Amino acid sequence: MARRARTTALSLLVAAAAACLIAQLLAPAFVQPKAPRNPETAVAPAVVGALVSLAGSMPAHAWKGPLAGSEVCVTRYLKWVIYPLCDPVFLVSPIYNFPILLAFFTALITLIQILIPATQPDEDLR
Repeated sequence: MARRARTTALSLLVAAAAACLIAQLLAPAFVQPKAPRNPETAVAPAVVGALVSLAGSMPAHAWKGPLAGSEVCVTRYLKWVIYPLCDPVFLVSPIYNFPILLAFFTALITLIQILIPATQPDEDLR
């Protein structure tokens, strides 16, 4: 009985494979895409995506840092700490961007808490 079930399952598998092969052979190989109405002004979506992704780093590539080309940017261990001053494209990197943003927002929040007394905790609630 187990042999009969295996034979039936194998027969169904072979029939399904044959049906897929026949469908593949009878189906058209390529579907022609619709041509754009004005090919001079048509822009491929991949080009738009590439330009959008490059737009974030363009300002950093245009401006060289204040220490660009100096000897301190070549020193091995010090360069890792001050490298955004040598090449600002690394400010996009989260490794360098997070500490700078953390320091900026910490200073901003501290300044707001000092200047606006309403942000201080209430003494009566302590």
